[in-house]
Amino acid sequence: MKKIRILLAALLATVGAAAQNPSSYFMEGSTFRSQLNPAFAPQRGYVNFPVLGGIQVGMSGNISLDKIFYPRDGKLVTLLDSSVSAAEALSGLKDKNLLGADTRINVIGFGAYTKNRKNFWSFDLNVRVNAEANIPYSLFDFIKNGQEGRISDIGVISDSYLEAAFSYSFPLLDDRLYVGVRGKFLAGIVRAKSNFNRFDVSLNEDRWAVEADGSLDISAAGLEATTEMNDSGEMVYTFDDIDFKPTSPTGYGFAVDLGATYDILPDLQASLAINDLGFIGWGKGNTLSGRSVKNMEFTGVTVDGEGTSSQPDFNLDVLEFQKQEASSATRMLRATVNAGLEYKMWQNRASVGLLYTMRFWEYKTLHNITGSVNFRPIDWFHLTGSYTVIGNNGGALGLALNLCPGWINFFVATDVLMAKHTPQWIPIRQSSMNVTLGLGFPIGKRGHRGCRDYLR
Repeated sequence: MKKIRILLAALLATVGAAAQNPSSYFMEGSTFRSQLNPAFAPQRGYVNFPVLGGIQVGMSGNISLDKIFYPRDGKLVTLLDSSVSAAEALSGLKDKNLLGADTRINVIGFGAYTKNRKNFWSFDLNVRVNAEANIPYSLFDFIKNGQEGRISDIGVISDSYLEAAFSYSFPLLDDRLYVGVRGKFLAGIVRAKSNFNRFDVSLNEDRWAVEADGSLDISAAGLEATTEMNDSGEMVYTFDDIDFKPTSPTGYGFAVDLGATYDILPDLQASLAINDLGFIGWGKGNTLSGRSVKNMEFTGVTVDGEGTSSQPDFNLDVLEFQKQEASSATRMLRATVNAGLEYKMWQNRASVGLLYTMRFWEYKTLHNITGSVNFRPIDWFHLTGSYTVIGNNGGALGLALNLCPGWINFFVATDVLMAKHTPQWIPIRQSSMNVTLGLGFPIGKRGHRGCRDYLR
């Protein structure tokens, strides 16, 4: 049981949601806009500060974050911690609890306008880390209460890769239409996926019985698993037997972002983008595959006169995986659709925007709608306030600031600053948390599109 708690606690602590911060979509001075729609371009060319040029991290799911993390004695613990009672931990959970992550770190980034100051190109080298988990209520009930039952659909998937991207955008139809394309070469570092279709737990007089049916696939450089023969004559391994050293790519792929903006009226612009359309092919030479179909019994249970049982001393070592023949695998990226509508006012000193986002996750498709109010009182100061409706799981209030004078471009956005939160800045009654930070240096002349055209 201890190792199950450790595994799930690590998962809950590290997994979060798509880090594309919607507050930056309508912020014209930000270099991040083109990550959401390749047809967008900043006011000027830029060179990002290495690593600090673009950091996007976030957390999200279909339950509020204060139902996962709890403050205890000045620290932040997960709901699996012994200091969190079973009643408290289980009160905010759903039948299926979904968590996910999409973290992006820009290692190198630069871009510039061409001579006509309308076409824009850029190059970015990013580190991407994605993770996603589907954890049923019944599993938490077993861990916190020792409650028997049918447990199914336990799924965890994660991948990390390097992304080298080149984008180009240009005008059509007398500058009313802008089209942008970003091509991405991908180098996979680590991929892991584990699914248990069945993990049924039953309680007898003095022992627990578990019937498990699951699979495990991992791809990484230097991947090794120490196997041994079990009582049935099968070559098996456990989680503790797996080791890898991801020092080189183990898969390669390609993806594209496609985007467009169209001026319906001089002050009304519609935009549409489809991002991360692509795949990574993972080679079988560095892939480990396993299958776990096992009936297990273990003791360490005490049942009192009222039928209440103690929790067993159960750990993940009993979950054996029979080594399977490895094969190459092609995995699609998690695509995102962004559709926006913006109306500009007061000679583009302010605007209101509406953004619809659809994200295709492994276990579920998520839908968000963001309304924003954007202020540009002076040419180098941009401020955005937004509110995002996150499916049927509440909302999040966002705030973004972009400073773009002639010598620096600084951008920060978050949806936790205005929210009620714990001392550790975990928002209460909110199912998402995003922070985006960027620092770069402007280069070249201003483009003939985007922010404050009336001044040029």
